[in-house]
Amino acid sequence: MSRRLFIAIPVIFVAFFPLFASDTSRPENNDVDQPGTAVESEAEGIIPEGGLTVSTQPITPIEPLQERDHYQKALAELTLAQTLLEKGRMEAASDVSLQAYDDLMSIYVPRRIKNKRKKILADRHQAAITYVTASLAYIDEFVKRNGGGPRIIEEGRARVGDLRDVSMNYPELNRKVTAALERYTITPLAALVETSTSTVATSTPTVTTPTPTVKTSTPIAH
Repeated sequence: MSRRLFIAIPVIFVAFFPLFASDTSRPENNDVDQPGTAVESEAEGIIPEGGLTVSTQPITPIEPLQERDHYQKALAELTLAQTLLEKGRMEAASDVSLQAYDDLMSIYVPRRIKNKRKKILADRHQAAITYVTASLAYIDEFVKRNGGGPRIIEEGRARVGDLRDVSMNYPELNRKVTAALERYTITPLAALVETSTSTVATSTPTVTTPTPTVKTSTPIAH
């Protein structure tokens, strides 16, 4: 009897053990796990699947776009200044050509880029020629329009002197400015006093004194 009982106990344990094991491993909320849910939630994030591709190489522009635009603007100003000079609008041509010259001077071109550097230097020279030519013509008009007195001549000379900032870089333009300065040199006597004199005509009264006429009678001979 005891031998049969000893054999029956292991058999009963083996038969009922899977039932206990399935009850303990089942979740309380009876939810069924769905494969792939965690992967899908991660794929919905900001970073795309596979990660981001980032280049560590420095970006080198082929050509500086800002300088090219600046250069084209200066060329347009130079063309406009030359057109104004041809139309006889000297003051406007002087202002626009000076702006073009300043813009061209602000553009840096390395010496190793010979062709581009040579072109910009030639454009600067053209802008300087237009500026000096238009300015000298305008100053001449200014002096003549205002009477050409000592004070006006002195102001014209000062304006010519301002052209040195540009003409000093070009010998032929510098000679023109020097000649203009000599033309506007005034004498010390004229610089002392600038007065307008008026001539007053005075009439001297003419007094006519009558000459008395003396009548003499000739005696009659008897």
